[in-house]
Amino acid sequence: MSRKITDVFGKLSEGARAYREARNSSLFEGNQKAPRTFTKQETLDYLQNPSHRTVDSYAQQLGIDPKRHDHSAWMLDINELYSLRNSFPSNVRKFNDKFERGDKKCQVIVIQNQKGGVGKTVTAVTTASGLATEYHEEYRIGLIDLDGQSTATMYYTQNTDDHLSIGDLITNSYELDDNETEVDAIKDAFQPTSIPNLRICPASQRDRGVDGWFHKQLAAGHLDSPYKQLERIIDAVREDFDVIIIDTPPSLSFITLNAYYSASAVIFPLGATENDMDATCGYFECINEVADILDSAGGHKGYDFVRVLITNYKEDTAYIQMANKIHKFFGEHVYSTEFKHSIAVRECSSYMCTLFDISKSEYPKTKSSFASAVTNAYSVVSKIHSDIVTVWESK
Repeated sequence: MSRKITDVFGKLSEGARAYREARNSSLFEGNQKAPRTFTKQETLDYLQNPSHRTVDSYAQQLGIDPKRHDHSAWMLDINELYSLRNSFPSNVRKFNDKFERGDKKCQVIVIQNQKGGVGKTVTAVTTASGLATEYHEEYRIGLIDLDGQSTATMYYTQNTDDHLSIGDLITNSYELDDNETEVDAIKDAFQPTSIPNLRICPASQRDRGVDGWFHKQLAAGHLDSPYKQLERIIDAVREDFDVIIIDTPPSLSFITLNAYYSASAVIFPLGATENDMDATCGYFECINEVADILDSAGGHKGYDFVRVLITNYKEDTAYIQMANKIHKFFGEHVYSTEFKHSIAVRECSSYMCTLFDISKSEYPKTKSSFASAVTNAYSVVSKIHSDIVTVWESK
């Protein structure tokens, strides 16, 4: 006897919800992931090797006891490390001062490819966390999760039911509190994360229906600017962030077109395989249609840079040959550093961490593979950082 579809799908929904709750409860304290911690050697490395005595002295001045932990190990969390760093006077610092953007514009970088499985989300969250943690300029980083699968969101927050999602903001599916403005609501939707200078505007499972909302609004004649809804949101927080990273779904939908419209730069992750290359080339052959749509919408000023990032790269003949083809056909747009396939990346993702959200001392598997993956990820983020700085310096 066949079962009603509502019964079958209802069971699937219950099982999925139960799994997500169980998984998230093991990864988060309350509604937020525990902050990254640093051993003394990791602290010294991060602060570019001041003396042990200097670090202990400034920690004591701040009232921080690094040995307060039950296991008596010397340990700081990232918030304490930032406080320690900021307490160093100029004659002690061996690192750059905090970044002051001035009249430089906020860089809005969209991570996109219609091909799934090329590493869009890993690229987005790794770039966001790397820019936030690995530069002493303390860049203010915003991360927007436009993908209704909400994977990027799960890296940094557990429960989106009690908070506005990016879909809620786009569709205006919320009510303002007394004396609250739309700008206030948008700013509050960017939630704090375990990294002090990284905030995320989350996606929710309910955002899977946002594209349908666009179709309904257009059919009813209620939406004059279907490609500018995300820009409206970004305009509200543009002065709060130095860089905004946008993760997108693997589709050319209204939501993706909004990302293209609001962006000042685009990065296309591309796996070094025949399947990924074929699918991405098919996408690129039609991408002029995106340009036509953005031009018809009016007001788009073009991109500061457009890059192809080779992802899931392995050091073997087939991957090397494909990487060479990517460089041959896409030339100057291709980053010279590949984001390599790594067990450490996969392991960290299983804990909803990027390589920059966890310290080497906390990584549960082989430390050497983790260190190698971090070095590679830092090289990738450095290329992106260089493009951002080049834009700022040219303005």
